[in-house]
Amino acid sequence: MTKYGQYCPVARSVEILGDRWTLLIVRDLLDGRDHFNDLERGLPGIPRALLADRLRRLQRAGLLERQVESNRRRTRYQLTQAGRELGPVIDALTRWGARWAFGEPDASELDPILLLWWMRDRVHLDHLPRRRVVVEFVFHGPRRYTYWLILQPTDVSICLTHPGFEVDVQVTAELAVLYKVWLGRMTFTEAVREQGVDLNASPSLARNFPRWFAWSSVADVVRAEKKHIRQ
Repeated sequence: MTKYGQYCPVARSVEILGDRWTLLIVRDLLDGRDHFNDLERGLPGIPRALLADRLRRLQRAGLLERQVESNRRRTRYQLTQAGRELGPVIDALTRWGARWAFGEPDASELDPILLLWWMRDRVHLDHLPRRRVVVEFVFHGPRRYTYWLILQPTDVSICLTHPGFEVDVQVTAELAVLYKVWLGRMTFTEAVREQGVDLNASPSLARNFPRWFAWSSVADVVRAEKKHIRQ
């Protein structure tokens, strides 16, 4: 933890929150990721030892409680009131970033597996067909990736190898374009019409596909700030 040697609430706050990864960990905790593996999965590139250290620091600072789930023998991380009150701080950073710091993505910022984990967590289960649907994503760009989402009325899973089921929906897209859709910089319809996204499915599945996902929790903010910039 960096000490600034200033008796100032901003300095004290930055001493707690200013280290690398800390605010992103808080962001994900606020978004409902409360187990170590879920947090690690949503923060590709963070070493496990560093994630554990940051969680311990948040706990010592009174922002986080560590709870052991007796029935499942897993550890759950729960924000305290002090931690939950960082929600408006993350919201303000989201709005500021969407307005002033959210240009075109760099290739190093785009991870297809992370995107699919985000999508998995934001599926409207009640909008899905009452049967298993296999969605194949073919991402192209600097590299080509193919992964699958298995959508069922009660569960969603990711497959990094072919699941062995017939594919119902195939989405072929540049990875950067689908990131922009996910984060609210464009709609899925705009991506199909203007950015070469190809959706291969039966008419009913193709029509309903965009409704299956809630998209990112920050998408509405990004859309609003995009309109503000245009004005």
